[in-house]
Amino acid sequence: MKTVAQTDQDAIVASLLVPMQQKNLLVPNVSIAEVVPRSELEQADNAPPWHLGHLHWRGERVPVISFEVANSQVRGQDVRDARIAVFNAVSNQAKSRFFGMLIQGIPRMVKLGDADVREDGQATKAQAEKMAVITQLGKASIPDLEYLESLVARVN
Repeated sequence: MKTVAQTDQDAIVASLLVPMQQKNLLVPNVSIAEVVPRSELEQADNAPPWHLGHLHWRGERVPVISFEVANSQVRGQDVRDARIAVFNAVSNQAKSRFFGMLIQGIPRMVKLGDADVREDGQATKAQAEKMAVITQLGKASIPDLEYLESLVARVN
């Protein structure tokens, strides 16, 4: 039998607020394998605009995407602290176990429970977002990782 304290503790999820150009993404901590400095990417011929190229990471060739372009937003100037977040694949759509996403800084770790996150009914979301939310740290979007992986599957 669980106590109230155990039940509350079970509902806490270690998460990351990932800085993007115009918003933060909120993802579970386990979805990101590593954040690496931005480096030169291997370019692909005739790639879709959201595909930025491939990163060579830990012996793997990892496709890197722009969330903003994949989400039908205009891609602006990258900040000086741009990095690449290497995500663990959550489905078997892509040939790679990982995909990269260009981010605009260092993700911030947060521990959130059900009471700490609520849907932002005022925000509009695009196709690469599952939900817009409000946390005690501000507004964020929960990305649709399966949708992003379906894009990555096209360029693997």
